[in-house]
Amino acid sequence: MCNVLFVPTLNELSPGEVTGAGTTKQFSFNRLICTPVPVGECKPKGLRQQEQREDEDWTYLRTTADELRQMVLQQNDQILMDQRTIRELTGKLNECETGLEEERRVPERSVGVWTGNRRLMAGDEVSSSAAAQLQTARAVEELERAIMDLKDRIEKLEISGKICSRLRSILNPSLTDGFLVEDLEGELERKIKMLEKERQAMRKETQGHHEKINQGIDTVNHRITELEHSESPSFPDGFVISFPMRTNYMYGLVRKEMPEMYAFTACVWLKAKEGGIGTPFSYSVPGQPNELVLLQGAHNPVELLINDKVAQLPLSLPEDEWQHICVSWTLRDGVWKAYQGGKMKGRGEGLAAWHPIKPGGVLILGQEQDTLGGRFDATQALVGELSQFNLWDRVLKPVEVAALADCSSTVLGNIAPWTDHDVDVFRGATKESLDPCHAAQRTNPANHKQ
Repeated sequence: MCNVLFVPTLNELSPGEVTGAGTTKQFSFNRLICTPVPVGECKPKGLRQQEQREDEDWTYLRTTADELRQMVLQQNDQILMDQRTIRELTGKLNECETGLEEERRVPERSVGVWTGNRRLMAGDEVSSSAAAQLQTARAVEELERAIMDLKDRIEKLEISGKICSRLRSILNPSLTDGFLVEDLEGELERKIKMLEKERQAMRKETQGHHEKINQGIDTVNHRITELEHSESPSFPDGFVISFPMRTNYMYGLVRKEMPEMYAFTACVWLKAKEGGIGTPFSYSVPGQPNELVLLQGAHNPVELLINDKVAQLPLSLPEDEWQHICVSWTLRDGVWKAYQGGKMKGRGEGLAAWHPIKPGGVLILGQEQDTLGGRFDATQALVGELSQFNLWDRVLKPVEVAALADCSSTVLGNIAPWTDHDVDVFRGATKESLDPCHAAQRTNPANHKQ
């Protein structure tokens, strides 16, 4: 299963609106990306949120019911303890009443045996009446303490009852004030059963959605398979990109992710119409639109730019003739070489030495970029035709360059190969079926004799 998202990409570049005087055009581009998603996550967001809320409610009700059961058991134990305490107090109270009656019948023999806080000491003469008074006082103290404990327990029970009433009012306000804990448990059980039924219905509905989604995915996969089997090369004899006029919107795009490069060789067939070769290719990265550019303005020499550093190349390209050119470079001492027709025309060093070509940029054909992927300048555009653009991440040997120029080799670049699938055109630029090698041999047969 997959999830289709719209994210920024470089597949299509479109001009933006002019926002004011003196401002430049901004370009945006979109691409469909299909990323794998587990089956369980293809549910609609609303369904997943509703199921999550129901799970939380169901867990809360279960927990509340368990807590109430524990509370009821504790209260029952407490009531039994209180009943035993009341029976004990009742027995002691009866003993006290009996002792008082006996005290009234026996005359006092020793007054002041228990006065104030004085304790009876060993050797004191204590009559039976004094012993009865002492026993009665102690019993009264114990009775007072027991009564206070009983009062505290009753208050705790009243607080627990208020909590239960509050829970009852939250769960079902229609219950009467004289509810029982059993009624609350029954209400909880009823709600739990209702939630179970809703969950079952939700599962059935979700299963139906999954079946529909799977059917749609199967249909799409079947269609893709048909297209892959029926697809055939659009240009079996090779193709060229045509830029018929000087514009700031026609361009070609190489659909390859660019890695970091410590060396490169770029080769291309060109047929310029007017004003030099313009910009056969330009590679920009975030923060540096001139990371790697080959260009020639009107009445200017051909220039190779790397990280905004410039080297002038001794190349001369006549108009309306197919010419094969290659440029190579390595960061070691910034050494560069320029080839035309398979022959080295010049070399130099010190061009952006020890600066690696940064990864993750945009490679454009036919236009020079002033920003990442856009803001083209018509005065620097290529007018003519371009073909067999290949890019390697190494310096080709002179014999390899010569083989490409005389059409005895068709090796493709390992970084940017010249294939119909990897190169797209936009805004009026077109692909045409043509082999520039054969066209160049027919036009200039002397240049291709071995």
